[in-house]
Amino acid sequence: MLSEEKIKKMIRLSDYETGQGRIDLKRVRYLKMDYVRLQVLKTIVSVLLAFLLILGIITIYNIDYVLQNALALPLHAVAFYGGAGVVMVCIVSIIVTCRMASREYEESRARAGEYESTLRELMEIYEKEDQGEIHS
Repeated sequence: MLSEEKIKKMIRLSDYETGQGRIDLKRVRYLKMDYVRLQVLKTIVSVLLAFLLILGIITIYNIDYVLQNALALPLHAVAFYGGAGVVMVCIVSIIVTCRMASREYEESRARAGEYESTLRELMEIYEKEDQGEIHS
């Protein structure tokens, strides 16, 4: 039998599952540290790819100068300062990613907790109805 309370709970669950819940439920399948590590790994790969692409673009833009002065360029200094820059950007990116991923996970876990409690309440309503039908 349908009741207004059951319908409201089912609509709330359905809205969550098709909206924000799609992301939240995937996110909370992981442990918090695993989720944060995955996001950090994605960040490191992205930063290194971006660095390589930017380096390639700068090299192509200045290809004439690079080819004319290939033997005279201070490659050790360029590699040192370039590497130091990449490491600094990676460290800052990792710190920001850890904080953001941790906050996202906690928010998702809170919303998923509300979803689980609403689901439990709905199951209790169904169990009460089943017990009422058995005793009748």
